[in-house]
Amino acid sequence: MFEVFDLPDQNVTCPKRYVSTVPTQALTLLNNEFVLKHAGLLAQRIHREAGENAAAQIERGYEIALARKPADEERRLALEFLERETKSAGADAALAGLAHVLLNLNEFVYIR
Repeated sequence: MFEVFDLPDQNVTCPKRYVSTVPTQALTLLNNEFVLKHAGLLAQRIHREAGENAAAQIERGYEIALARKPADEERRLALEFLERETKSAGADAALAGLAHVLLNLNEFVYIR
C-alpha cells in the first residue's frame, strides 16, 4: 500500500519527497482488501453512531472521514446513492459502499 503511494526509502535521506499520481493508486483504493475491510469498519462505525437514518449517516460519514459536513450537492448525491444501493444490495452494503466512496475521495487521500 505504501509503495503505491510513494513511500520514501527509510534508509536513505533525501532533501525532497517525490510524489506521483498514477492509475495503480486509484486501482488500489478501489480493489485493495485492506481498503475494502476498512470501508466496512467505517460503515459499522457510522451506523453505530448515526443509527438507521440515512441523512444522519451521510452527515456522520463526512464528519469522520473529512472532518466537515457535506455540501448540499454532496448530501443529495449520497442520499440518492444510499437509496439506490439499499434497494439493490441492502442497507449494510449501501453504507459500506458510501464509506468506500469517502475513502476514495481526493480530499481524504491527499493533504492540502
